[in-house]
Amino acid sequence: MEKSNSEFWMKVKLILVGIFSIAALLLFYYSLSIVIVSLIGIGIGVLIAPILSFARRKFKIPRALSALLCFVVIAVIIGGASFGIWYLVSDQVESLSKRAPEISANLNSRFSSLFMRYPWLQAQLEALNVGATAQGLVSHFFKGLQTSFTAIGGLLFALIISLYTAVSLNDYFAAVLRAFPHNHQMKVASVLRRCATTLRLWFRAQMIDMLILGFMTGIGLWITGVDYWAVWGLLTAVFGIIPYLGTLIVVGCASIITLASEPSLVLWVIAVFVVVQQIEGNIILPMLMKGQVELPEVPLLIFILLMGSWLGIMGVFLAPPFFATMRVLYVELYLPRVGEENR
Repeated sequence: MEKSNSEFWMKVKLILVGIFSIAALLLFYYSLSIVIVSLIGIGIGVLIAPILSFARRKFKIPRALSALLCFVVIAVIIGGASFGIWYLVSDQVESLSKRAPEISANLNSRFSSLFMRYPWLQAQLEALNVGATAQGLVSHFFKGLQTSFTAIGGLLFALIISLYTAVSLNDYFAAVLRAFPHNHQMKVASVLRRCATTLRLWFRAQMIDMLILGFMTGIGLWITGVDYWAVWGLLTAVFGIIPYLGTLIVVGCASIITLASEPSLVLWVIAVFVVVQQIEGNIILPMLMKGQVELPEVPLLIFILLMGSWLGIMGVFLAPPFFATMRVLYVELYLPRVGEENR
């Protein structure tokens, strides 16, 4: 009798777990944007929490006041940087938009003359309309970028979450630990601290790398006399978070547009990107990543593609920090268990 009752309640528990799991997945799916914003806010809170701790320890400033000051500083930095960037690239973006029909016509003309000797390629080219295709790609590219910058306004909610997270991080940390058995709490605490440290180290190194990469690319293109050098420098910095693919996207767009306006400079465009990438890969990244987190490129690229197909351009930018965190969980939790089972 007792055995049948225990089996019955086990089935009830399994059914309830299944129902709650399905409900959680549906809620996650239909509230995806809120989940993303919340995760961004928590991530930012983890990043700035050491600043609040330092201010409290060094200057005896309460965490709430430190959070408010930090919010003001972040707002001033973001606002100032946005104004400076827009002031630098606005004229070039406007000029590029106005010259789009001319660039499209030039691309059609140059590709038509290039493939004139091959009739079947010419037929395919006319059907494809390379100029219109390139114009459409560039238009969608900048439209998507503009939409992304507009969506950044929604990050205000994420900043609010981040400040509350940073102020009460220790309380939330203790609450998470209480959800695990006592004999596992030390391990969980170690893994969570390792995740937070990895995220901070990755973010710091990535920001420095993106700034240097964008600056060197813009200056190199400016020296060689390439039009829209500030635009390409900015896009190189922004898409520098995507290893290899980000730079390929920018150099492809820059080369196509330069081919339409100043074909003699196309090789200089490619040369600048190649030189900058070599400097970054052999000098800058080894210095920044020394003793810090290094993410394997192939799994990261695959994860970026998966996140991009699921969440769009926002997923592309969120993929690296998520991947860094998942790598810590894999190294700290999965590999030790496999090692124990193989003994």
